Amino acid sequence: MKRAAAILALGLFAASCASTSMSSSTTDSAGNPVTSKSVDAPEYILLSSPGQIRDVDHSQRIGAFHIKGTLTNRGFYPAGQVEGNGDFCADGKDFLSLSDLSVHASTEGKSPKAPYLLGCATKSGFKPASRDIVMQ
Repeated sequence: MKRAAAILALGLFAASCASTSMSSSTTDSAGNPVTSKSVDAPEYILLSSPGQIRDVDHSQRIGAFHIKGTLTNRGFYPAGQVEGNGDFCADGKDFLSLSDLSVHASTEGKSPKAPYLLGCATKSGFKPASRDIVMQ
C-alpha cells in the first residue's frame, strides 16, 4: 500500500512538473512571446553590424558588443542590457532603433522611440554609450 502511494505521488509530481512552464518568456504589447532574460533569448544583434539579426548558438561565446532578444512583429525586443566587450562611445548622441534596426545620427534631428540604444554611429557599425537600453 505504501509503495502504491509513493508511485502515485511520484506520478502526480511528474505530471505537475510537466504542466508547469520552465520558460521565462512574456509577451509584448501585441501579445507576441518574448524572452525576459538574455540567457533564454533566441536571437541577437551584433552592434558592429546592427542591421542583421542572428540566431544564438549557445555553444559559442559572443565576445563583441551585442544585444540578445526576440524578433517580434513590432521589431527586435531586447532581453537585458548590452553584453560583450568593446570601447564605449563617450559622446553618445546618435541612436540605434531596435524596432527597425536603423542607426540615426543626431544631425538627422529624429527623436528616438523605445526601445533604443544611445551611442555613436560609426563606419564599422554602432558603438554604445553605455550598456543601458531605453525601454520607455
